[in-house]
Amino acid sequence: MATERRVEQPLILRAFSQSCPGTAGGTQARPVLAALLDELADHQLIELPRGREGWDAPTPPLPRWLRLPAQPKADGRPSPGRSQVVWRHELDWAASAVLTAAQFDVLKTVNRWLRDTDGDAEARTIIPMRERSIEIFGDEKRLDALATSALFAPGRLTLATLFAERIPSPLAYERVGDGGTILVIENSDTFETVSALLAEEPGRTGYVAFGGGHAFESSVARIARLKGITDIAYYGDLDDDGLIIPQRANATAAALGLPAVRPAAGLYRLLFRRDFRGPAPCAIDPLVARRRTAWLPAELRDGAVDVLVAGQRLAQEVTGRIALIRDVSWRADL
Repeated sequence: MATERRVEQPLILRAFSQSCPGTAGGTQARPVLAALLDELADHQLIELPRGREGWDAPTPPLPRWLRLPAQPKADGRPSPGRSQVVWRHELDWAASAVLTAAQFDVLKTVNRWLRDTDGDAEARTIIPMRERSIEIFGDEKRLDALATSALFAPGRLTLATLFAERIPSPLAYERVGDGGTILVIENSDTFETVSALLAEEPGRTGYVAFGGGHAFESSVARIARLKGITDIAYYGDLDDDGLIIPQRANATAAALGLPAVRPAAGLYRLLFRRDFRGPAPCAIDPLVARRRTAWLPAELRDGAVDVLVAGQRLAQEVTGRIALIRDVSWRADL
């Protein structure tokens, strides 16, 4: 029978400090750790507390503890040939690991690739992850899924073992001025509208970028290639995804030494003043809503929680061209 594996907050903080020493001691430590834990929970690699008593008080709240999922049960009977596998040294941990049949098959495929490419410097050149994925598994997206699974837990598989690297999504942008701010817009129509208006009067904004939804969680890395960026502002829909995206992008930015991904406060304030609510796919639990909205300016958080808990959303397209021309207050922090 599986035993509960509960990890208390001091150990969580210690692990974060060891894994991200540059971020753990800075101002972004709390928001970055919160975003990373939420992502792990989304992939069912950890279980976060469900009640308020499981969270501390500062913003954003962090769990006082978390649970690790139970180890998979060993198969009722040994799979034919499992004990006969001679694991490569890179996979020697697999010999004693408790694996499902599916995990065993994945590792056997990787083991074969490592054996067949041993000593072949050309075959082991570091290449993009999806190119390596189709080579090993015949499916370019297989590694995307595996990289968020228990097989890539600490001490197990890594992309380095497979001589692969994750390639950030492309980042489309328009140069609108000479300032150090890049404003990232979640959706395409709002990107077109805002970039056109800022091109006429850019203020401190140098670039307007198209986030493309969840792609920005990866494409934020491309900002490192732009010269003179000292500020990253983000404007998206007021819904669950629209709040998750910039916070996960912020975790990536912190790891790369980029500026924090902050909310474009003036645009969000205008979005709330417009207050045109539409239905969301589902209502958000109040505790989850509190965590999601911690990234927003303090004066908007309570209103944002109300929207999410009511199963509603605010689409950024409500702040269209006419609204942005009539009310220019959104430019103040750009």
